[in-house]
Amino acid sequence: MTKITYDDIIKRIGYFRTKANLSMREASLRLGYNPQFMSTIENKSIELKVKTLLDFCDMVDITLQDFVYLGDSYNKENKDVLDLFNKLSTDSKQTILDLMKKLK
Repeated sequence: MTKITYDDIIKRIGYFRTKANLSMREASLRLGYNPQFMSTIENKSIELKVKTLLDFCDMVDITLQDFVYLGDSYNKENKDVLDLFNKLSTDSKQTILDLMKKLK
């Protein structure tokens, strides 16, 4: 996994906010802040607090792990496939990996 920068975090906030079909104003109000709050975060006028990030993830219905790990590659279907894959036995995982390699 590559190192994540502060700029990456801010970019992901914009990505997930847009994906949730929320304007900056609406996201700000839902988080309980003034209408310009998300704009100040996304423009890096103020620093993002961890609590705000956690509240934001709850608001757009993603886990912090998905926010950090998947970033703008987040896709609900991909996450579902990954969750199912993680529940398989080691042998079943290897079978799936072998099949995927053949399908490339």
